[in-house]
Amino acid sequence: MNMVKFLSEIRNPKVSELGGKGHSLAVLMNNRFNVPKGFVITSEAFFKFLKDNNLMEKTHKLSSNINENNFQEASQEIKKVILNGKMPEEISTQIKDNLNQLNVQYVSIRSSAVNEDSLKASFAGLHDTFLNVKADLGVVLENVKKCWASLFNERAVIYKLKKEIPLLEGIAVIIQAMTPAKISGIAFTVHPTNDKAMLIELVRGLGDRVVSGEVIPDTVVINRKTLSMIEKKSKGEKIKIRENILTNLAKICLKVENLFNFPQDIEWCISNNRLWLLQSRAITTPLPPVEEKTRIKMILNGLGASPGVVKGRVRVILNPKEVSNMSDGEILVTTMTNPLYVTAIQKAKAIITDVGGMICHAAIVARELGIPCVVGTENATKMLKDNMEVIVNGTEGKIYRSD
Repeated sequence: MNMVKFLSEIRNPKVSELGGKGHSLAVLMNNRFNVPKGFVITSEAFFKFLKDNNLMEKTHKLSSNINENNFQEASQEIKKVILNGKMPEEISTQIKDNLNQLNVQYVSIRSSAVNEDSLKASFAGLHDTFLNVKADLGVVLENVKKCWASLFNERAVIYKLKKEIPLLEGIAVIIQAMTPAKISGIAFTVHPTNDKAMLIELVRGLGDRVVSGEVIPDTVVINRKTLSMIEKKSKGEKIKIRENILTNLAKICLKVENLFNFPQDIEWCISNNRLWLLQSRAITTPLPPVEEKTRIKMILNGLGASPGVVKGRVRVILNPKEVSNMSDGEILVTTMTNPLYVTAIQKAKAIITDVGGMICHAAIVARELGIPCVVGTENATKMLKDNMEVIVNGTEGKIYRSD
């Protein structure tokens, strides 16, 4: 059975076989968009791995008993079981043959779960991705198992429990030629707070710096109809990019939106003066208008990443080890958005960060959960203290003191 398939050879893409990311990449490639060459290890391979290691019953039992009280220990146990499993020879041989055919020195290895990137849930940043991996069979096989195990990352498990999605599901893995990006970014074909505009965020180098919330990216807002630039902001990256390149990117992104017949969140990069599409997924949450305004004195300003206005008490979390300090209904204040903070996000009434952009994964999850989020304030963790009462305007990106 062929469980490893080149993207260029897949003529009838199925989400159940390729996962969300793999499906969209195959569709893009079939429609002649510029996608880095690569192959997909299908979900059948994952289930064969479980069966050949006699793990189907064990993982099903463990995952069936996970709840919000025991998910941390249970998720670690399942991941350990998967990582200690032996890769079936049939799968290993097929991966080896495809790696030889790909014939590159470095690859990217991305998880692609069946429910990922769907209209119901984005799973942004919750499963693992590995970049600049040496294209050595042993190294690749270990990273494939890590991708499979990431199906049970703590952050993914708590997210699924909240979304009422089955924990044990199909997961594919995408292996592509690593693209040495000069500029990377994310495009939202419909701006999170303006349905007549498109939002593009840019960074130097690899695009994971946008998704991780590691930096404050440059932002460009483009009119969806005229493709003219409405606004350009640059705080840290200060990228010089010609307007015709941005116009061309916007055109391509709208073509992708038209192909999938739904607003898209598109990861892209520029390498060797060519534009590459690295993934595309549906934008999972249309945003409601803000319902409340405030005239209280503003103390902080950032980027409005998820709309709404709420009042609450601050909880400053400076690293993932402090996530357990978070109580329900508090306002999460942190340096950068990070998938490890998802358990805190689940409890938060709103989120405020020092860095990050409107398209980082925690901002996306905040929008899915319907809680306000302000990113890129630069110094929220210094200005805001535990138990301080503030008002967060997630549409306008403003923080007000209220006590």
